[in-house]
Amino acid sequence: MSDSSVRHALSGAAAALVGGPEDVTDALATLVADCAAGVGASAVAVMTRDGDDSRVALLSATSHRAAELEMLQIQHDRGPCVECLRTDRVVRASGDEMVRRWGEVGQGIREAGFDSVAAFPMRYRATTIGGLNVFHAGGCLDAEDETLVQAVADMATLLVVHARPVPRAHVDALVGEALRAREVVEQAKGVLSYLERIDLATAYERLVERSRRRGTTLTRTALDVIAEAQRG
Repeated sequence: MSDSSVRHALSGAAAALVGGPEDVTDALATLVADCAAGVGASAVAVMTRDGDDSRVALLSATSHRAAELEMLQIQHDRGPCVECLRTDRVVRASGDEMVRRWGEVGQGIREAGFDSVAAFPMRYRATTIGGLNVFHAGGCLDAEDETLVQAVADMATLLVVHARPVPRAHVDALVGEALRAREVVEQAKGVLSYLERIDLATAYERLVERSRRRGTTLTRTALDVIAEAQRG
């Protein structure tokens, strides 16, 4: 990852933290996109605990393909990000090792066109609240990149909890809010896919493009898409 990419990814997220109320889904979408561009990754995704220690959920992804792989991990309760959450350690694998370690999930990663994956813990104080997955379709992260991606994962944590010393119950509530916002984005993707007769990956790209063009948050744009469809 280049120094300029690191500065862009982290300074943008920091500005979101100190600039007042921020749409967490929008800020995370920008952060993971900048991270992917910086390390030359094919995709980056964030998974988080959903309220308690037994459930995990998708929080953000740079593409529909990455989102599907996170959901595959959730369904099978195994995979790089699930393992990262349980062990609080960086998890990395490539090639056939992914299949040996995670079975159908590893095979799914291979079939999606990715040759390697690394997952980084998102820690808040003594609790691992999520994980950041980096997928490569050729190559992998080097040691310097891994240090910098962990910094991105730490910043993602701060975006979710807003860097305030709050009780665990409050952290869970903040994560829940972010997940509900993500659900709105998923609904809007489905609406655009149906109305415009496009696949979900293209629908997400158009939703992000519309958000940037209008200068509104991703969640606000998603809500507008749903409202417009309901009005007919």
